[in-house]
Amino acid sequence: MVFSRKLTNEETQILIKLQEFVRSAHAESNSHDYAHVLTVCRYAIQIGKSISESVDPFILSAGALLHDIGKTNSVFSHIHGLFGGSLAEEFLDGLKIDENVRDAICRVVIRHTPTSMISPETPDEKAVFDADTLDRIGLMGLLRGFIGKEGAMDKIMNKYITKRKLDYEKLNFKVSRDIGLEKDQMMDAFIQIIQNRLDLRMESIKDIFSKEGLINNH
Repeated sequence: MVFSRKLTNEETQILIKLQEFVRSAHAESNSHDYAHVLTVCRYAIQIGKSISESVDPFILSAGALLHDIGKTNSVFSHIHGLFGGSLAEEFLDGLKIDENVRDAICRVVIRHTPTSMISPETPDEKAVFDADTLDRIGLMGLLRGFIGKEGAMDKIMNKYITKRKLDYEKLNFKVSRDIGLEKDQMMDAFIQIIQNRLDLRMESIKDIFSKEGLINNH
C-alpha cells in the first residue's frame, strides 16, 4: 500500500521550513545530528509506504523531522520526547497549522522514544518509532551511543550494548523487522567482539601474569 494521499503544495512548503529549522537546531549536535534525522525520515517513509494501515504523509514526515528536536538541549536529553513535543507544538503554532494536525505531529515526537513512557498507538507514531529504532540497530547506531558519554569505557559500553540488544524486538511492523534483520545480525556479531575485548580488559593482574607465564601455577 502507498500513502493515503499526496502532500499538498502548502504542506510541502511547510516541510521545507521544518527541514531548515531542524537542520539549524541540530547543527551543534554530536550523536543525534541532522544526518540521523534524515535517516529516520527515509526509514519512516519506507515503512509508511509498505504497511497496510493508512498513514498520513504530512504527519509522518513532520514527526520524523522533529522527532529529536528535544535532544538539541542536552539538559533535557533524558526526557527529549516530552520536551521535544513542547518545542514542536510552539514551532508548529507559529506556522498556523491546524490544531488537530499539530497535536498528531507532537504525539509522534513524544511517543517515538521509550523514555517518554508512552507507547506509540497510531500507524504514524509506530512508523517513526520503528524508523528511529532502526537507526540505532547496527554498527553505526551502536557507536553513536558511545559519543559524548563520560565514565569508564567498560561501563559505558556494557550499558549501551544491553540496550541495543533489545531494540530489534521493539519494532512494531514486519517491514521494519525485515529492514533491520541483517543490521541486527551484524550488530550481534560486533557486540560479541566488543564483549570479548571487555572481558579481557577486566581480567585480574594475576590472570595476566599466569597467561604470560610469569608465575608458577603448580
